[in-house]
Amino acid sequence: MYKTEIINWLKKTDIPLTTISKKSGISRSTLYNWLNGSPVRNRNLDKLINVYSEEIQIVGNINLTEKDSPMNVDVEYIVGLQKDKITYLEKELAEKNALIKHKPKNKPQTLDEVSDMLSDASKRWNWVFYKTDKPMSCTRKGILRNVNPALCKILGFNEDEMLGKSLLEFIHPDDHDDAIQEINKKTRDITLRVLKSNGKYSMMNIQAQEFGVNGNVFSVGLLTCVKKGCPDL
Repeated sequence: MYKTEIINWLKKTDIPLTTISKKSGISRSTLYNWLNGSPVRNRNLDKLINVYSEEIQIVGNINLTEKDSPMNVDVEYIVGLQKDKITYLEKELAEKNALIKHKPKNKPQTLDEVSDMLSDASKRWNWVFYKTDKPMSCTRKGILRNVNPALCKILGFNEDEMLGKSLLEFIHPDDHDDAIQEINKKTRDITLRVLKSNGKYSMMNIQAQEFGVNGNVFSVGLLTCVKKGCPDL
């Protein structure tokens, strides 16, 4: 990471820290602490790079290489980012509903700000989900709603061939009982035989976490080949 160069960009940029805080999701106090020499966490640094990568490169002449891109971010960060997004969405949605119940004559500026921040959080999550080299899926009630390119590549299916189908269609029949038991858990960690486009199966470890409230529940899953390259069984 180019921490020194990025902090120098923060010191030189004409963009107000309040704006940077709103767009990146990093608290204003954290940004001030950085400028005063406090340690910088890579996770927060990634948030800043995701939003201001073009400005940072132009001002600081920094080459943000593939090594520093979200494609190589660790699993903990991916899951953490999704948790942050869910928590933020729930909080802001509650505040937005409270404002609507008061039925103000004019739409408060706050609603526009909330809408912009929700959009930014979604864009940031989509960037990580679709750009990471780690195979991932998003399901609701056992049905695939999103799959990323890394998962399609390792299994050989295209997105249209997977979306809208039950997870069990991609699990070996002899593993269905174990898979169903695991699906009923909020946190999952299981190794199963997963179907590939050539009709063969490969052994994969599946880690998943359930998110959501009030019946709007979905799961984000991370799939890892037991053997390098996911060879056929």
